[in-house]
Amino acid sequence: MKPVKMIVCDLDGTLLYNTKKITDRNIRAIRAARKQGIKFGICSGRSAVALKTMLKVWGIDKDVDFVIGFNGAMVMDPQTGKIEETFWMRPDDIEPLIESLENSGLTLAEYHGDTLYATKDNLLVRQMARRNKLNFEVVSEKQLLRDSLKFMAVGMPWSISRYLDSDKPAKLKTARVFRSGPFLLEFVHPELSKLQGVKTMCERYGFSTDEAVSFGNDNNDLEMLAGTIGVAMANALPKVKEAASYVTASNRKDGVAVFLEKYVLKTAAE
Repeated sequence: MKPVKMIVCDLDGTLLYNTKKITDRNIRAIRAARKQGIKFGICSGRSAVALKTMLKVWGIDKDVDFVIGFNGAMVMDPQTGKIEETFWMRPDDIEPLIESLENSGLTLAEYHGDTLYATKDNLLVRQMARRNKLNFEVVSEKQLLRDSLKFMAVGMPWSISRYLDSDKPAKLKTARVFRSGPFLLEFVHPELSKLQGVKTMCERYGFSTDEAVSFGNDNNDLEMLAGTIGVAMANALPKVKEAASYVTASNRKDGVAVFLEKYVLKTAAE
């Protein structure tokens, strides 16, 4: 393994112990890495706008060099608030997506600015808005036909499985679809992955992707882990572990810190 110059972490099921907490051990490991000149960033399916607020809640607002949101489509400097956005889906891309979800029983949703917009008001979407400290508004499907960085379908696990088991995802050419949790489907630009966001930051800092360590646990982390020094959590999906170069402890057992202490911090010190 080359000396590590950049660390990138997914959040839910990876760096976060729970939705409100990053453990002290993980924070100490991040700070030790940054003291050694290693860049540290977050890469999430969430909106980077929402994440800027959450960094303070988690106590790491001064410890993050960059935030990659919307699975690679939004990059933010958390210190200045400057945002860059790429890989937009246009209304013509979203219309067939909405048609494919007809009669699925799923609630359609989208993050836009500081608000979560959804076609229904229910506990699941309310929790998503609350967890990200966002406003919430119910809108029509027609109102969701606009430029978007990420589109979502929210609902019961069996409704999501039924949709994924149908031929509709394979027929959808205007977006890439993946499950990123038991209650959530995400739709993004067909060429987008978290790896694209990581590549953007590597180019900015003058690093190669084999000098970047990434941590993840779910479907939307696959390309990122395969394209970098990938570390899967013990609680990761089996195919995510297959894509990674290493497997560490779970998010509930300080998996990020465990790996950094064993490999990255020791290597950097040497």
